[in-house]
Amino acid sequence: MAKQLDRLDGNVVHEICTNQVVVTLHACVKELVENSLDAGATRIEVRLRESGSELLEVVDNGKGVRPDDYAALATRHATSKIRRYDDLSTSLDTFGFRGEALAGICAMGDMTICTKTLDDSMAALLSYDRFGKLSQQAPAAREVGTTVSVRELFKRLPVRHREFLRNAKTQVSAALKLIQSYAVAQPSVRFHVVAERARGHGSGRATLLSTSGNAAGWLQATAAVLGDAVATDVAPLELQGGGAGWKVSGLISTPNGGRRSRDMQLYFVNRRPIDPPKRIAKLINDTFHQYNSRLWPVVILSFCAGQDLVDVNVTPDKRTVFLHNEEALLVDVQQALAELWAPASGSAAIATLSNFGIRGLGSAAPAAP
Repeated sequence: MAKQLDRLDGNVVHEICTNQVVVTLHACVKELVENSLDAGATRIEVRLRESGSELLEVVDNGKGVRPDDYAALATRHATSKIRRYDDLSTSLDTFGFRGEALAGICAMGDMTICTKTLDDSMAALLSYDRFGKLSQQAPAAREVGTTVSVRELFKRLPVRHREFLRNAKTQVSAALKLIQSYAVAQPSVRFHVVAERARGHGSGRATLLSTSGNAAGWLQATAAVLGDAVATDVAPLELQGGGAGWKVSGLISTPNGGRRSRDMQLYFVNRRPIDPPKRIAKLINDTFHQYNSRLWPVVILSFCAGQDLVDVNVTPDKRTVFLHNEEALLVDVQQALAELWAPASGSAAIATLSNFGIRGLGSAAPAAP
């Protein structure tokens, strides 16, 4: 006999949903770093004690949290980023907007926040329970900004915690690569990443990343974050408001450069790190392989447009985005690549574009030099 339908208790719904928001160290770091950037921070430090299993801490010099917002800060869907759904396509200018991150982190570990605004006489140390409710508040001392500390990450979920510990090095590497992406896209922000190990082999304190916040342009930012070797044999690629309405800027390998893998291909939309857009990444890689079939190009590309041309509300981590006018954007990118890499014949470019189902490009194909 079928069981009677019954609505789940609010706490059960909270636990189910928040457990899907932060599933890896990488995801937790992403949410906290984006909060710091949204707060206008120019200095962000990330501390990982025992690979983040004992303590993950993000310290910034942003605007801080107003006392009126302490109680609602870690509740689900509490946000100052948007007011209406239409804001996503009209006025969104922040990385976050869902209001789920801190609630999800509270469910995964013990979270405290120390924060101070310019108007506050002293900072406040805030403790939150697993449901995101403010459980304790005490005065504290710190400069303007916010420190978020998460202890015993994933300890409440034994299976996930064991998986985290088993793959700790991989998770730290993924988190570091993510921070490198933000550091490349935000060259005016100082990033400092520290790993602490109290016991065992390699105990001590190690700096994993440190930037000055003084890099000017993509080339300097890439060299400062990823190393001079990555910034060798690359050329600037610029598109200013082509037919697609997108502006594209960044770096890409010359045919004499490249790497043995695609580990240095970073894409951004409005300075937001995203997963490589499949059609654009394929176009770039396939076109590059016409001139260098042995290696993969270094790609550091930023796509900028109004919010009406991009949909970031696709997945909870916002790494997958939909680009409007993508076919026209592909045409613009192909033309820029043709000018940069000087193809031997116009027919090669046409053949490449036709693989993407783009039609009517007879006039768009570059002429042979």
